[in-house]
Amino acid sequence: MSIRRRRALFTALLILYTLFVFSNSLDMGPSSSSKSGAVLALVNGFFDSVGLPLHLSEHFVRKAAHFAEYFGLGTVALASFRQYTARWLPHLAIPLFYCLFIPLCDESIQLLVPGRSGQISDVWLDFAGALTGLAATALLLWLWCRHRAKSRQN
Repeated sequence: MSIRRRRALFTALLILYTLFVFSNSLDMGPSSSSKSGAVLALVNGFFDSVGLPLHLSEHFVRKAAHFAEYFGLGTVALASFRQYTARWLPHLAIPLFYCLFIPLCDESIQLLVPGRSGQISDVWLDFAGALTGLAATALLLWLWCRHRAKSRQN
């Protein structure tokens, strides 16, 4: 695949993922709560079926969803940015800024949606998820580059 096509593909993926994040914020309170409740029932049902005396709260599920959603954003942001430069480490501030800007916008959107509230603590949680995704992707990129360098030597 050519570099232009890879760049277009990863950029489109980043845009689509960002729109997915924003679309979740546009869910009104009852709809969002219903989704969380369905996941909660599924997870707690699984715990019951394997005999674990563990029951999660809806609050925990919602916060875990924030973290996981932004873990994905961090991963996609760095993978996309990597398509534009081979020396991505010195320019890491760009995907970092993006991964902070998006949760700020996301929580601001929630201020306008009935039954939702934007929270600063969620911005920090979202950014922590994005940082974790960025770090995991950076580690994988580093390992992959190291593996390729060793393969070329042999």
